[in-house]
Amino acid sequence: MSYSVIIRAHEASPLLVRAIQCLRAQSLPPQEIVVVDSSGSEQVAQRLRELADVHVPYGAGQFNYSRAIHLGVAVAAADHVLVHSAHVALMDPQLVESAFQQAAAAKCAVFYFRKGVSTAYDNIDITRFDGRNGLANSCAMIPRNLLLQRGFREEVFSAEDQEWAAWFIREQKGCVLRITSPACVYENPHLNIQKKVNEDLAIACFVNRHERWPNNIAARLGRAALACVRRRPERARLHWLVAIGLLGSYFKPTQRKSRYF
Repeated sequence: MSYSVIIRAHEASPLLVRAIQCLRAQSLPPQEIVVVDSSGSEQVAQRLRELADVHVPYGAGQFNYSRAIHLGVAVAAADHVLVHSAHVALMDPQLVESAFQQAAAAKCAVFYFRKGVSTAYDNIDITRFDGRNGLANSCAMIPRNLLLQRGFREEVFSAEDQEWAAWFIREQKGCVLRITSPACVYENPHLNIQKKVNEDLAIACFVNRHERWPNNIAARLGRAALACVRRRPERARLHWLVAIGLLGSYFKPTQRKSRYF
């Protein structure tokens, strides 16, 4: 199997260097590593050119995750595309080769990695898809022809991976292999509550529409109140912000910036 790696980057961080080193050390290494550069800096661009096989400038305009992926897919040369975060490292050199074998045995056209304390393989099909387990574009292997047929929607401001998975699983009757492994390391230094709020809002607006129903908004408010009683202010704030965002979606379409955090 041949695959191109697409990494979205705005800096040449030590985490990105580690990610690329781990990819090149795979027993089944990528045919090429494509970096889509949204830095706007010639100094960063030069360093990214040294690290990658193909350097793609993002260009002018507001950053959008889906558009960055599309730019990489457009130049990718291999049959499969590994959409890979700069914050992920595949520490086991056998991980990709083994994943292809497991996916073929499970008859899953798409697979993705996530971190976990032990190794597990789960087939996510229409009976198991819950709107949150279909894909993770931090490290997901997808046939390039599928992404050319139907890419990630740019108007989906967050959780664009789950929205794509909903199309693939629900409409195309596809199956995704979720691979949990302690060898998949994810160290995003920019995780915060707003990222989680945006993801929950996007899932409600684009994937699981029933989460916008009044009873579910009321449940969110109840969970916020319960978190306050339990003295968990961050959890309370999360539920409160999601509930307010969902209420606002009844008056105007929810729009957020697709951005790094």
